[in-house]
Order: sequence, then structure tokens, then C-alpha cells
Amino acid sequence: MRKLIWVVLFFLLVAVASAEIKIYNPPDKFMTFGDTLMLQGAFAPGAALLINDISFKADADGAFGCGLVLHRGKNLVSVIGGGEQKNLRLLKMVTFPDVEQAYDGKRHWARGQIIYLATLGIIEGYPDGNFYPGNPVTRGEFATWLAKAKKLPIVSLEGDVFFDVPKEHWRAPYVKTVVATGYMAPQSTEQFGVDEPISRREVADIAVKTEGLDIIAKIKPLFRDVPQEGRGAAPIYTAQESGLVIGVNPDLPVYDPGRAITRAETATLISRFFAAQYGIRFLSDFEQGYSPGQLCGLNVAPQVTSFSLSPDLCQIGKLATLKLRATVAPRGPFVPLAKVTIDLTSVGGLPDAEMFDNGTAGDETAGDLTYSLNLSYQPKEAGDKVFRVTVTDKLGWEGKSTSYLTVVE
Repeated sequence: MRKLIWVVLFFLLVAVASAEIKIYNPPDKFMTFGDTLMLQGAFAPGAALLINDISFKADADGAFGCGLVLHRGKNLVSVIGGGEQKNLRLLKMVTFPDVEQAYDGKRHWARGQIIYLATLGIIEGYPDGNFYPGNPVTRGEFATWLAKAKKLPIVSLEGDVFFDVPKEHWRAPYVKTVVATGYMAPQSTEQFGVDEPISRREVADIAVKTEGLDIIAKIKPLFRDVPQEGRGAAPIYTAQESGLVIGVNPDLPVYDPGRAITRAETATLISRFFAAQYGIRFLSDFEQGYSPGQLCGLNVAPQVTSFSLSPDLCQIGKLATLKLRATVAPRGPFVPLAKVTIDLTSVGGLPDAEMFDNGTAGDETAGDLTYSLNLSYQPKEAGDKVFRVTVTDKLGWEGKSTSYLTVVE
């Protein structure tokens, strides 16, 4: 008998050692705009795995899985088990609803440039989540995007930068940096004009400076509204010959130098800078940059390990104190809990009454992951009453459990 046990153990160990890690989803070299993905795979039943340095076990049927919480840009997933390692390379891109919205069946013309620069962290959207590509760019925005695109060493602040750029302004370090480098000039000794729009003429001049281009000696006038002797003509034509700027109309040779440049036009211009081009190529290359430092986060849905109701039987017309207790599994390295709620509609209560683990209001011990709620209830009719508890983490992932109260006559 003992010999048979050893034989069985031997073959189990061999099976685990020789089992192949299979990953069904997501595929390697996958690009997504989502914040999370589900990892799904198979290994030896019950065998141990390390996914991004966190211990997991395959289920009895060999399946394993968890949520992948992606950061902007390149993400690495490492799955190790039985001496084997499989890696996934995932690219999390950043976009905006108003850039994805289709007009006449087409998405925004600058969508690609906006997506790449946003993913690189060079440009940002508005607090409501949109980009507003047609809005004019302010001088403060342009200074910030320019400093980030050129990877300029950000200078420290010892005081207010300008009267309209106090040191508390989040763009202040970037404004001071571009002024210190000579790439942008303030409007006066006291004002930078941080919230003022910047013109297409100005950005052409700044682009030529930042890219280190020599002003062309002979101008070949192309734009009707930028004559050879016009203000800012040389930088505009230098930038145009270098491929940094183009006109505003494919059918007419017009540059519109005095108009405020839009956010979409600015993203397109900055995407043509050498440093931005390098960043875009690096981002698009799945063969480099996926180092152990790029491991993405992991998450699993909250688990309710027990949900009890005491008493679970009561009589019509008799007042009872119901004690509801929900115990949640420790979260460990996963996303913390946000709230625990319970649906009390079956007994005339709220659909999302909150339960607490704070040692008060009926909860016995604070911080023990047992959430409590005491409820006075006087039933008026017989039957089963359903209570559903929902545990939600800070990503919005949910775990649920159900308990029943039986009312008798």
C-alpha cells in the first residue's frame, strides 16, 4: 500500500513538473484602452503559480485567472509554475470619448497623435475626461506639453514664477523651465499669460527653437497670408520646410498665423518633434521596454466567506432584532474594499444599507473583516425574506452572497 502511495505521488509530481502553462486570454502583444483585463489560463490541477510575484493556485480543473490592473503604457505579466515562465506584453493606451466619437463615419483626424502623446504622458485631457481637440491651447498648456515632450529637467521653485503663475499653480514648474531655457518668453516682466491662447505664428517660432533648426536663408512664399516680409515669416517657412507645420486648408495655401492653435493641432505639431517621435517608436515596439519594473497590478473580486443571519426564523407580529454578519476574505495585495452594503427591500428597508466593521453600532470588533448590521423587524406576513450582501472594492469589482429569513405564523 505504501509503495502504491509513493507511485501515485511520483506521477503527480511528474504531471505538475511537466504541465504546460496555457494562457487563453489576453494574447501576448495586446493593445487595449481599458484599465483592466482578465487573465485566463490553465495549468496542472491544484498546482501553485506565481503571477507577477503573487501566489495563486490552479483550480481543481486546472483553470486559473485574475484581473490585470494596467498602468499607462507598457505592462508585463509574468506567470511562473513548474519551472516554466510565460510572459505577456500588454500596451495600455489612453484616449478620450470626444476623440473616439465619429463624425460623418470618421473619428477625429488627430486621433492617433492625441492617443500616443496622452499615453506618453505629454498631454492631458480635461477633468471631465474629454480632450476637447478644437479648443485653443493656452500658453500654460503649451509650456507644460513642451517641457514634457522635450524631457526638460524641471527647475525647482523658490517663489512665485510670475504674478499670474504663483508657485502653487501646478503648471508653475513647467512655465519656469521653458522660460529659463529660452524656449518661451513671458508677455511682460510680471505676466506670463498662462491662461491666454497662443497663436500658430508663435508656436512655429517656438518649434524652430526647440528643434534647433537654422532659419532658412531663402524663403519660398507658400501661404497667401504669410508674405515674405511678414512678421514671423522666416520661422513659419522654416518649420514648414522641416515638416513641423502645414497649412489649415488642403485646397488653399493658407496658414492662418494669427489664429490660436487648437489642442489637436498642437498635439500634431508636438508629435513631430524628434523626442516625441522617439517616444512613439519606443511605445509601439513590443520587443523592448517590458522589464520586471513594468509588472502590472493584479486584482480578484472580493469574496464573502460567510454571511449569517441571526435569528433566521421569526414569527408574524413579534418584534425581532436581526443580526446580519458578513465576513470578507482578506484583500492582501489586491485593491482595498470600498464598501459593504445589503439589500433590505424584502423587509421594507433600503436597497443599499451600509454595513460596518468599526466596532460600533452593533459591530463586535473593529477591523476583523466581519461587517455588521443590526435591524429591528416585526414581520406582517409569512414567507422567506431574502437578504443580499454586496462587497465592492475601489475598482468597482463586486462579490455577493445571499441569506434568508423564514417568517412563520
